[in-house]
Amino acid sequence: MMSMAMWMLVSLFAAHIDASPAPQIVHLEEPLVEILEHAEQAGDQLQVLVADVAFRKDNTLTGGGDLRMGALLFDRRARDRPVLAVRFDRRVDLGDMSSRPETTRLIFEDGWLHDINEPQRQVVRRQLGRVGGTSDPMRLDGPFPLPIGQKSQDVLRLFQVEALSGPPDRFTVPKASDRDLAGVRLTPRDGSGLKDRWATIDVWYDRANWLPVGVIATEPNGDLRRIRLTNLARHDEVPAAAAAMRSTDVPEDWFIDVRPLTSDTEKMP
Repeated sequence: MMSMAMWMLVSLFAAHIDASPAPQIVHLEEPLVEILEHAEQAGDQLQVLVADVAFRKDNTLTGGGDLRMGALLFDRRARDRPVLAVRFDRRVDLGDMSSRPETTRLIFEDGWLHDINEPQRQVVRRQLGRVGGTSDPMRLDGPFPLPIGQKSQDVLRLFQVEALSGPPDRFTVPKASDRDLAGVRLTPRDGSGLKDRWATIDVWYDRANWLPVGVIATEPNGDLRRIRLTNLARHDEVPAAAAAMRSTDVPEDWFIDVRPLTSDTEKMP
């Protein structure tokens, strides 16, 4: 069975943004517009991104939480069918601070989410969208709300946008004082379909490349999801060292659970 942290990632994969909330006129200060446009342009130019990743969940009610660390591969060469692969190698219980190696992988490709648990020798394959359909796992309704290449007009349609003054906490962006950061707070609009999922999403971009390096996503109940990217590297092709991350093949003697869509459960375009 999946841990709570992994299930949260899966549930975020399955989330769906209302494609046509009521249009609204948005007035922003010019620097904010420039931040969104720079971020959009950086994503448009991106082919392959490799980075170290940390994903942290904090539970405000219990005071506990979960931290997973590993690597991320985002292949955006096929614009209508991007691939996201995350490999977690270590897990930390934030309650007792116990740490253990644990290799699990999530691969989202062509409408399928492959949840691969190596210690338990099992894989669950969930179809979350039509094969060949357009879906982006790094949208603001995806498993990692790191809007790479997200259209600025879509961000403005779904969120109220404010500038953030000062750097985030040291977990989200380590050594923030050594970097030129641009931060924005995104608050879901009425009619966006996101208000029951997020209270706010704070995103910090590194002005050196305009890629997102840190996120703090706050749920309506106060629980936090923090995402940190470090050692970001852009490539034209998938590096050989990272290619295995996106492989969905497992030995035949593993437990394999395949869960295709039905007409009643299909959500993603």
